[in-house]
Amino acid sequence: MTTAPNDNPDSSPGAGSTQWIQALRKGDRVTEGTYLVESSNFKQTRNQKYFIQMNLRDKTGSIRAIRWDADQAIYNSFSIDDFVLVNGRVEEFQNNRQLIVDSITRLDPQDILYEDFLPVSERGKDEMLEELQSVVHSMGDENLKSLLESFLGDQDLLFALSHCPAGKSLHHAYIGGLLEHTLSLCELARGIAGRYQKLNLDLLLAGCILHDIGKCRELSFRKNFSYTDEGQLIGHIGIGLLMVKEKADSIPGFPENLLLQLQHIIASHHGLLEYGALKRPMTPEAIAFHYMDNLDSKMATLDSIEDNLNGERPGADKGDGQWSDYKPHLERKIFFPGDRKAGDRKAGDRKTEDGKS
Repeated sequence: MTTAPNDNPDSSPGAGSTQWIQALRKGDRVTEGTYLVESSNFKQTRNQKYFIQMNLRDKTGSIRAIRWDADQAIYNSFSIDDFVLVNGRVEEFQNNRQLIVDSITRLDPQDILYEDFLPVSERGKDEMLEELQSVVHSMGDENLKSLLESFLGDQDLLFALSHCPAGKSLHHAYIGGLLEHTLSLCELARGIAGRYQKLNLDLLLAGCILHDIGKCRELSFRKNFSYTDEGQLIGHIGIGLLMVKEKADSIPGFPENLLLQLQHIIASHHGLLEYGALKRPMTPEAIAFHYMDNLDSKMATLDSIEDNLNGERPGADKGDGQWSDYKPHLERKIFFPGDRKAGDRKAGDRKTEDGKS
């Protein structure tokens, strides 16, 4: 995800803010910082004093914020998904940064740059779309190629695919994350099909591109990452199955058996029914794809956890390593050895984007 230093005013979020959240350190003053309200709760201490507990964010991350000595009028003056102007100071609580808010004022969103308040992929949108087009062009199965071209020819869908996160919070949870996840899977598919040559590579690639296509309608990514009504009521797997069936029906003579195999990859890619799969994977391609998708999402989740650790504990001596706190979705804590390095970047790896996505 893109980052921005505090000492670069040309990179400041919104109108008037001079400090990105990721770069805030204990002891820093925040002066007229512009942030997006992710959550807000009106609470009471054991001493019967009221306070507001919030999460504020920009595209570099989020931070817990507290407004002490609050009242109902202050709490009602702004809402979740509002942009606010904040003055305060950064302290530390239980080894995590916490912004103590002295004043908070709701802003008119008209002049706000929304891109400054959501994390963004480090890879450029145009670069990723070009790579996706290349993957589709390389396919030998004309039926699957026609199906994918019908998706890529839908400009509204293409906009959503290139901007949608892959998840609300767990993995690739940033603008462009879904497309980045898709391309990572395509790279994995080629390697795995090269090793296990009975696998149908074109079918795997189609699964890579379409397995999460329903997230383009499941997730909202305008001001915050949240679920749409359709996403809440149907979910991305059901939405994706409907979208693929609709596109396939528009292609004369599209083989029913091929459509069924592709739909099975989509329906089963979560692996287990308790994890949201409609069926357990029952074809070689579906089994291979489930493990590919699980691996890529888990590795991205670990990257995010480590990045957050480094952001919360800047400059800390990692020594022999560092532990995360307990992660319920992984059912464990994670240990990151102190000698971990980013490694050499290859042409297909994520890289910093010069312009906006």
